[in-house]
Amino acid sequence: MKKRGLALVGCLAVMAALGGCGQEEGAAVGNGAGVEAAPEDGGENTLDASATRNNGEAPDKPSQETEDEGNDGETPAESPAAATGTTVTQGGPFGAISLTVPEGWKYELCPMDSDSLLIGDYGICFFPEDADIGFVEIAYIRSFGVCGTGLSQEEVTVAGHPAWKGTYDGHTYWDFIGFKEPMRDVVAQTCSVEGWWEGNEEAVMEILETFTFDPDVREGGAYIYQNESENERIGLHLFLEGISSTGAMLCYNQYNKEAPTGQLEDGDDFAIEVKKDGEWEEAPIAVEGDYGFNDIAYTISPDGTTRRELNWEWLYGELAPGEYRIRKGVTDFRGAGDYDNYVLYAYFTLN
Repeated sequence: MKKRGLALVGCLAVMAALGGCGQEEGAAVGNGAGVEAAPEDGGENTLDASATRNNGEAPDKPSQETEDEGNDGETPAESPAAATGTTVTQGGPFGAISLTVPEGWKYELCPMDSDSLLIGDYGICFFPEDADIGFVEIAYIRSFGVCGTGLSQEEVTVAGHPAWKGTYDGHTYWDFIGFKEPMRDVVAQTCSVEGWWEGNEEAVMEILETFTFDPDVREGGAYIYQNESENERIGLHLFLEGISSTGAMLCYNQYNKEAPTGQLEDGDDFAIEVKKDGEWEEAPIAVEGDYGFNDIAYTISPDGTTRRELNWEWLYGELAPGEYRIRKGVTDFRGAGDYDNYVLYAYFTLN
C-alpha cells in the first residue's frame, strides 16, 4: 500500500497510550501486502491509502489485483446478506484472521514482519475506498497494553465474542476493541478515522461482526522474546525477522551504545537448538562429514539495528515445525587479546 499524507495525531495518541504503560485490566495482551478492494463486476480497483508503520516511516508498497481466484488469502463470501462481500484471510504463526469486506471498502493483508500495521504482528486493515487517510485494523498482538489516563472502557460483544471497547478523551470513535478469551491477543484499532467515521461507524462494526480467528490454522514462524535474547552489559538485543524453515534475518539492536567497552562484533558461526520433551538439544546436523565457519568478524553498528541474513539449510536442512533457538556469540572487542565474549539466544517457533 502506498502511504501518503497521514495525519499522525490520532495514531500517535493511541501509540503513546499503548506503549510504556502497564496493562489495563481487561485489555488484550499479546506485520502488509498490497491494498485490495472488494471486487465490483470482477474489475480491478486500486487506491492509495494512508497508514503508519511502527517505526514512523511511510513505506511505498505496490497495489495488488483483486480477483476471485480463491488464492492470496481470499475467497468469495457465502454468508447472509448482512455479510456479503469478499472474505479475506491473513494467516500467521498463532492462527488465521478472517474478515468479510463489502463493496465500497478496501483492505490490506498484513503478514508477519510487514510493518504495515499500527501495532501488531499480523492482521488485516480496511477502510472506505474513497478515504484519503485512516484505517481500521484487526491484528494479533502479543504485547498490547493501555494507559488509563483519559480512557473510558465498556464491555461489548463483537462477532459473538466478549471484548473491551476503549475510547480516549471522549471523541466520537473508539480507539481499540480488545477481545477476551478465547480470542485474547486479537485487537481491533482505529487510526486517523476522524475524516470518515461519521456515517461509517455502523459499517465498520458490521465488518467486525464477520471476524473469525482460528488458532488451529497456523503458518510461518515467529520470534519469541526471552531474557537470554539481550544482555544489558553490552546493551544489545538479538531478535529475528522473516523466519522460514530454512533461514531468518538476524537483527542486532544496539539499544545502549554506551554499554560496551569496545566495538561489538559477531562472526559466521551459529548453532540451532530444538526443544524436545522440555529440554534444549542441538538440532540434527544435515551436512555429511566435516564442516566449519569462516573465521571472520563483522561489525555491529552502535546506532540502530544491524541485520544479517542467515541461511541454515546447508547445515541443518529444512527445519520441521517446533520450538527452536539460535545461539550466537558476540565479542566486545577493545584490541588484540583484549576482548570479552558473550552469548545471546534468539528463540522462535515454526509451524
